[in-house]
Amino acid sequence: MRPPKIAIRFLRWFCREDYVEEIEGDLVELFEKEPGRWAPLKFAWRVLKYFRPAFIKSLNGRRINNFYMLNHILLITFRNFLRHKRIFAINLIGLTAGLTSVLLIYMWVQDELSIDQFHVNKDRLFQVKQQSPGPDKTMETFTSSSVLLPGMLETEMPEVEYVIPFRPTPIATVSIGSERVQATGAFAGSDFFKVFSFPIIYGDINTALKDKYNVAISTDLAMRLFGSVTNCIGKPINWDLQRFGGDFVISAVFEKSGKSSESFDFLATHEMFLEKNPMDVSWDSNPIMVNLTLRDGVDVNEFNDKLNKLYKVKRTGSADWEGVRIFVQRYSDVYLYSRFENGKVVGGRIDYVVLFSVVAIFILLIACINFMNLSTARAQSRMKEIGIKKGLGVQRGYLVIQHMGESIALSMIALVLSGIAIIILLPEFSVISGKHLTLNDAWQLFSGAFVITLLTGIIAGSYPAFYLSGFKTVKIMKGQITSSKSELLVRRGLVVFQFGISIVLVIGVVVVYRQLKLVQSWDLGYQKDNVVLIKKQGELNTKLDVFLNQARQIPGVLGASSTGASIIDNTNSSWGHNWEGQQPGGDQLEFSGATINYGLIETLGIEMKYGRAFSDKFNDESTGVIINETAMKQMGITEPIGKWMELFGSKREIIGVTKDFHFQSLYTPLKPQFMMIGPRYTNTIVIRIANGTEVATLDGIKALCKEFNPGIAFEFTFLDDDYKALYFSEQRISALAQYFALVAIILSCLGLFGLAAYSAERRTKEISIRKVLGCSEWRIMRMLSMEFAVMVIASASVALPIAWYFSEKWLGTFAYRSELPISMFIITAIGVLLIALITVGMQAIKTARINPAVTLKSE
Repeated sequence: MRPPKIAIRFLRWFCREDYVEEIEGDLVELFEKEPGRWAPLKFAWRVLKYFRPAFIKSLNGRRINNFYMLNHILLITFRNFLRHKRIFAINLIGLTAGLTSVLLIYMWVQDELSIDQFHVNKDRLFQVKQQSPGPDKTMETFTSSSVLLPGMLETEMPEVEYVIPFRPTPIATVSIGSERVQATGAFAGSDFFKVFSFPIIYGDINTALKDKYNVAISTDLAMRLFGSVTNCIGKPINWDLQRFGGDFVISAVFEKSGKSSESFDFLATHEMFLEKNPMDVSWDSNPIMVNLTLRDGVDVNEFNDKLNKLYKVKRTGSADWEGVRIFVQRYSDVYLYSRFENGKVVGGRIDYVVLFSVVAIFILLIACINFMNLSTARAQSRMKEIGIKKGLGVQRGYLVIQHMGESIALSMIALVLSGIAIIILLPEFSVISGKHLTLNDAWQLFSGAFVITLLTGIIAGSYPAFYLSGFKTVKIMKGQITSSKSELLVRRGLVVFQFGISIVLVIGVVVVYRQLKLVQSWDLGYQKDNVVLIKKQGELNTKLDVFLNQARQIPGVLGASSTGASIIDNTNSSWGHNWEGQQPGGDQLEFSGATINYGLIETLGIEMKYGRAFSDKFNDESTGVIINETAMKQMGITEPIGKWMELFGSKREIIGVTKDFHFQSLYTPLKPQFMMIGPRYTNTIVIRIANGTEVATLDGIKALCKEFNPGIAFEFTFLDDDYKALYFSEQRISALAQYFALVAIILSCLGLFGLAAYSAERRTKEISIRKVLGCSEWRIMRMLSMEFAVMVIASASVALPIAWYFSEKWLGTFAYRSELPISMFIITAIGVLLIALITVGMQAIKTARINPAVTLKSE
């Protein structure tokens, strides 16, 4: 039996060949005596211990030098850490903060990039988009489509494998017996689970949504209703949502995914939606989203051309119809690339992914720059060490390895501290970012972290390593090495770069804050404060009028009504409408529509420009329509009251014109809007309460809801809170940007403090002589601070134009945006300068107060 090959290879690497051949027989004998003790982790030590006397003599000289050199490098490294505690602490804190920020950003970016990537058919899965010309002739892009589109795709487009219509629902009450819970859902096509990779835990993927009255529920909803995910199939469930109430049968239980852009607790059938929405069966109505999978080998561009031509024929009956364009976008790209300008995708959340990736790189660079600056700045104090080593024959490569080793060792210590910091900070970071980030994939994170740390160590240590090891031995020993102008320029340039990045980040934070403040204070054309929103459910669906009449009697209630469209983000759109006075051959207008109840206009405080609001005092308001001011202008009519407007095949009389109001996000320009009366088609109750009576009035509303819906939890939201949530992403991005901008400033100032401290230490004797000659402390402080102040001013001069450019680019995504006053840039630059001066000033004051007698006694 022979010993392990790895033992022989180990000896051959370290020792001369003749020695290995000489001892191989003894090695075999040792192995045969105790084979169980030759574990891979122990064999080297046992071989060394057993053959120690002869082994040491036979060692290859070069390799033993390598061993001792490595030991020497580690020893010198830790001695330097202990000797220069301040520099070590500054570098360690900087690298730890930088690595922690980078790794947190890395987790956030990875989560963003993973959204909707789990679907098996993601390469063939697409979402249908539509585009139409806006008032300024630019193309506007939206996701909603006609309910007639899926049928056309299935019958006339053989390139399509599956078509999945999809329509999210508001929050509904789902009940089983006396158990009632609130849940979100969606209507979906019967082939949904064949296309989207949500695992079916119980049920059949082919029949889950086959029957009109089938419903698939999530494991979360099953646990809330039944306390278990087993034995749910075939059980009846009641779903109460506006006009969709009734009994359904559970046909499947599926697992939700945290990596999906769509979140729902149950899925109902698309056929149920069509049955309950006959008025939406039109090419001019767009209430659903349409997803599809293409067959293998289909060219997407050719498919888009064919789809667009066929769609135009279906829309108008002639192939030369102008206006609307239809195309498909890869579904896995929709989450990140959702922003279109004039018909072309220009970004979306991918902008934030790129932004924070760049921020992470810059933060890491700032930390590395601190290390490089401080290492080169204290080069003078290490010249003798380097000169003696080079004089003793140490090669430059070993010196490079020594200084690189210091950097890598410091980085690895910082990595350990960063890991501890991430464990502590991750829960809070998840709250700030609005994501559920965990360390479940810790091996991926820390393997990536190790690579990042290693690169950080190499980058941070490369410049000082090659810089310090490149000096001539003779010049070092004669003391002829001084800081060159190029060295000073590089060091100052790195400081300018650091503070330039910091200033750009700070201005970015200020711009985002100003824009969000503008959004929250923008005059929307209605009153959103103290407005309570309640989802219509249970008995409220059949006794809405009674409930609203009683709600109006509650003290503190100023108005009560209901709406069928979202007040903050109404995505219902339609076109193809005609009106009296329309110019022949004129452009078609895209309208945003809303079905409302009596009193909604008054409850929200929307002002009338002409005519009147809907009123139950008139006999038949179902033949009337109210438009907004923008619609009146774009329709080209000056006296709209009494004129007719054709909506969905029926003519309606224009009875009023409102002043413009925003039922959409401020990302989009104000659209022509119309409102129709239809209490039974509303789904949200709107109650406005008096200021200062919120608690008592809400108690009264809660008691009234309990009377109508006993057993159903009273849940409500405030309209102004929902409006703030509309800009949830921007608020999260703003919060993250604030934290990382603060980190960048702290790191920059940390490096500046280190440089100031070392500069003051190097000039201690000069300062003492100046004090002896009568120089005041104030002049010394000014002398020490002015050098760094100039560098920060240079940073501002470079950073301000860059910050202005990117601020303008981001604000351009809003239809209504804040201004960029010059004063904001100036104040920000002055603020950063003051922070830098305070940082340097603390060290300058300490240095200026040094007793010259103590410093000069050695002279």
